[in-house]
Amino acid sequence: MVQALQTVLSKAGIQPRHDMTDEEWKRHLVDRMNSAPGALGDGIDCPKCLNRGYYYRYDEENAGPVMVNCDCMARRKARRRLDRSGLGSAMRRMTFDTYQTPEEWNRQILTVAKKYAAAPAGWFFAGGQPGAGKTHICTAILQELSLRYPVRYMLWRDESARIKASLNEPEGVALMSELKSVPVLYIDDLFKGAERPTQGDLNLAFELINYRYNDENLYTIISTEKLLDDLIHIDEAIGSRIAERSKGHRIQLKPDPSRNWRTK
Repeated sequence: MVQALQTVLSKAGIQPRHDMTDEEWKRHLVDRMNSAPGALGDGIDCPKCLNRGYYYRYDEENAGPVMVNCDCMARRKARRRLDRSGLGSAMRRMTFDTYQTPEEWNRQILTVAKKYAAAPAGWFFAGGQPGAGKTHICTAILQELSLRYPVRYMLWRDESARIKASLNEPEGVALMSELKSVPVLYIDDLFKGAERPTQGDLNLAFELINYRYNDENLYTIISTEKLLDDLIHIDEAIGSRIAERSKGHRIQLKPDPSRNWRTK
């Protein structure tokens, strides 16, 4: 490892300093290698590894430098997954800057969302009137948080169907495990298209919501056409957990067709 580092530094025109002890020289190598910028993209700028995806540290036990994968790689993997899910292009369109605020209620939504994105605590809930920009504002939050945490997007109708179709198979188990444990999960259109979700949907939602409810280090963003009272009426255990976690970080838009920007 040391010889390889010395070779790289030598090619860069950096020569060893003979007045250093062996340990000092190895630590010097670590510092110099960690100062070299990388070229990884994904919209993430990592000051820890300078976008290499790895960094070096001096290992006391082995008395030499070791390579360590940077934790930004989990965030980069999450961003690539978002691109594959189709949300990548939406994230470029649906930002805080592109969210329009012609009326006071729009401005209030933007204020609450920006506050949560800057210092997430608990969950973020956006419910009610279709076409009022709930997905836009939640996607903007997800984009901000993806710069600091691994994130996952879940379009409820599609992902819930996939999980139920392979519930007892390795694919379904792995997908459910990932959705439960990812640091930031955005559930889009919870219970979309159903006046009354099936028992299978309720069981799945409770398992996911309850797992994340019990771990305060997990952030959850939820958009739905239901209001909190609707969710509590559908299933009190699910609705009350969402209500508790989203205190201070929620948007509720009562039915009002004039707020549907798609019809304008």
